[in-house]
Amino acid sequence: MTGEPLKDINDLAQAQGLDAVRNALDNITDDIDAPPPDYDSDRGEEEDYVGGAGWAGSREARPPRYMPDDCPVIPLGTMDGIFYFLTALGELRGLPADKVANKHIVAMFAPDSLYLEDQWPRKRLIAQTDDAGVAVKDKDGNTLKEWVTIGWNTEIVTTLLMDCCARKGVWDAREKVRGRGAWRADDGSLVLHCGNTILTNGRWLAPGEHGKMVYPAQAPIPKPFEAGHSTAEQLMPRLVATYRARGMKITGVGGREIPLGGVTPARFLFEILKTWNWDRSLIDPMLLLGWIMLAPFGGALDYRPILWPTGGRGTGKSELLELIAALFQNALLVSPKASEAGVRQVMGQQSLPVNLDESEAGKDNSKMSALIELARLAATSQGNIIKGGQNHQASEFRATSCFLFTSILVPPLEPADKSRMGILELNRLPAGARSVGFKNYVDEIGRLGAWMRKRFCDNWGRWDELYGVWSEALMDIGEQGSRAADQFGSLRAAAELALFDGMPEAEDVAMWAEMLSLRNLAETSDAPEEGEICLGKIRSKPVQLDFRRGQRLVSEWLVDHMKPIGKDQYGAEDQEDKQRRETAEVALGRIGLKVVRYGPNDRGKNKPPPEIFGEWLAVASSHDGLEQLLQGTKFGEGVWSQALARLPGAIKASVNKRNIRFNGHQSKCTLIPLAVALPPGDEDDEEDAGAVPERARA
Repeated sequence: MTGEPLKDINDLAQAQGLDAVRNALDNITDDIDAPPPDYDSDRGEEEDYVGGAGWAGSREARPPRYMPDDCPVIPLGTMDGIFYFLTALGELRGLPADKVANKHIVAMFAPDSLYLEDQWPRKRLIAQTDDAGVAVKDKDGNTLKEWVTIGWNTEIVTTLLMDCCARKGVWDAREKVRGRGAWRADDGSLVLHCGNTILTNGRWLAPGEHGKMVYPAQAPIPKPFEAGHSTAEQLMPRLVATYRARGMKITGVGGREIPLGGVTPARFLFEILKTWNWDRSLIDPMLLLGWIMLAPFGGALDYRPILWPTGGRGTGKSELLELIAALFQNALLVSPKASEAGVRQVMGQQSLPVNLDESEAGKDNSKMSALIELARLAATSQGNIIKGGQNHQASEFRATSCFLFTSILVPPLEPADKSRMGILELNRLPAGARSVGFKNYVDEIGRLGAWMRKRFCDNWGRWDELYGVWSEALMDIGEQGSRAADQFGSLRAAAELALFDGMPEAEDVAMWAEMLSLRNLAETSDAPEEGEICLGKIRSKPVQLDFRRGQRLVSEWLVDHMKPIGKDQYGAEDQEDKQRRETAEVALGRIGLKVVRYGPNDRGKNKPPPEIFGEWLAVASSHDGLEQLLQGTKFGEGVWSQALARLPGAIKASVNKRNIRFNGHQSKCTLIPLAVALPPGDEDDEEDAGAVPERARA
C-alpha cells in the first residue's frame, strides 16, 4: 500500500471499505465483572463487597454464610482435609480442598449445573447488537451496553462450599453414612434404604439427611411389596400351578389338608424349601426360611445369623441358590470367589446380605478363614472394626450384613465359629427328581421376596419380643450358650414372624427349644471346647521319647503308665510291668506331663488338701518339651495352660499352688482329672488293637 500514512483506523476503514471493522470496534467489550444485584454504588470505594455474605469488616459484623435454601448440593461437614457433600443426585461426595473447584463442582451440581450461573453469575459488560450484529446506539451515537452472563464465580462458590462444610463441623462419614439396607433409627423405628428412596415411619422419602444420619442415593433395589395381604396363588399363579401339577400337599393341624392356593406366601415358600432332601427335614428348611426373612434387615438387628448350606453333586444346591437369588434379586451381594478385603470394599456402608458360593475346604484355608472371621464379626458387630492399611494408616469399617456360605465341603471351623452358624446338610435327591427351573419364574419369586420384606416391615414392632422369647427358650430349655441362642433363636423367631401372627404357644416354643438344644444340634453338640482341642492335640502327637523305641503317640505312653503292675509267682511286683511304668513316667516327663495321685494318707509338710484327692494328669505351665509339641498351634507359648484349665474338674496352678517335678524340672502345673485326660474306654480301645491288656479302673 502506498501514499501517506493513515492517521487512524477510520481512514483504513474508509480506504478499504471495511464497514465490518468499524462495527467490530463498536462491539469491543469492557472486561469487567458485573456488580451483583444488591450492589449499592453509594457505599464508596473504601468498602469491599463480598457477595451474599455481606460487607467486609470485623468478624462480629459479618453475618454467617449459608447455601441458598433451594441449593441442590448440601454441604455435610469436613474431616482430615476432605469436604463432604450430597450432590444434586443425592450421592455422597468427598473432595480434598484442591478439588473443591471448577469441574468437580459442576459434577456435583449436575444435572442442575446451570444453577451455578443463576445463583452466582459471572457477567461482562458488552455492546448491544441487533439481529445483523450491528452495535445499537443511542440518539447521541453512544453504543449501548448490557451485562451478559459468561459463567459462574468459581472463587465465591468454592469458598462458600468449604465455609458451609466447616460450619457443620468435623463430620465422620464412617459414623454418619448409612447405605442400602435396613437400619434402626434412634427412636427404635425401622429405616429401609432402597437406593433411590427411604422408608421411615411408614413414609417413603428421598435420600438425604434424615435425623442425624445421611442416606446417600445409590442404585435402586426392590422395594417391599406394596399390595395388601395376598395368598400364594394371587402372588405367584404360575409357580403355584407348577407345584400343584407336581402333587404338592400341605397339611395343617391334625393332618388336615390345606388348599395350596389358599396358603400365605411365606408358608408356600416354606413348603418349597422342604422339597430338598435336608439332613434335618424340618429344622433345616425352618432355619433357612428364618434367614431369608432376616437377611435384608441386617443393619437393624442386634444379631445377624450365619448359615452354611452344603452338599455334593445331585443334592440340588445350585437350584437352591437360584431360588435365593431370585428372592433377593440385586439386593444380595453374591460372589463365588471373593477375598475378605474385596467383600469389605463391596459392602462399604451397606447392610445388604452376602452370599459367598464355592466356599470350599482346601489345602490352604487361610483365605476362607478370613472370610469366616469377617462373617463372625458382622454377626455381633455394633461398632467399627479396625484393620491395618498401607502407610501405617488404619482403616475402619462396620460390618452389618447377614452371611450365607455355600460349598460342597465345609472347611475346618473353630469351635467358636461352628456354634455360631447353622450348617445345613443337603443329601442327594431321589432318582428322577426334576428341576423346577426357577429362572423361568424370576418375576413371581421376586414378588415373593418383596412380600417377605413387607411382612417384616409391617411386624417390626413384634421383632424384639419374639427374638427374646426364642433366644431365652434356647438357653433355659435347650441349655445353649448365649451366642448359639442368638444364632438359632433369631432364625426361629424370624420364621415365626413370617408364618404366624401373634406370639407362639408355650408348647411350641418348648418343643422347638428341645429340637434346637445343645445336645441335639450338631453345630453345638459336636463342637469341642478349646481345652478339649488342646488336650486332643497333646494326646495325638507322635513323639520319640525313648530312643530304644520309635515314635509313639502321647496317649500310648499314658496308657503304658496306667497299666496295672501285676504280681509274680512270689507275690512281688512284676519287674517288667514296673519297668514299663517307670519308662513311661520318664518319657512323659520329657514333655512336661506326669500322672500324680493324692489321697488322705499322704504325709509331709505338703500334705494335699481334700479338693485334690484323686488321680490327675499334671501338665507343666512352662516346659520346652510341651512348647515343641504344640509349636505351630494356637496353644503354644504357654497358652495351653489357659485352655486346659477350662476342662471339667481341672484345677489351675494359681489355685493348687503346687509345683511338680518333671524329671528334675520343677514347674507349676494344671491338674486335669485322669478320667478326663484318659477317659474310661481309651485304654480298652488300645487293648482291642493288641496294645493293652484289660484292666479295671480304680
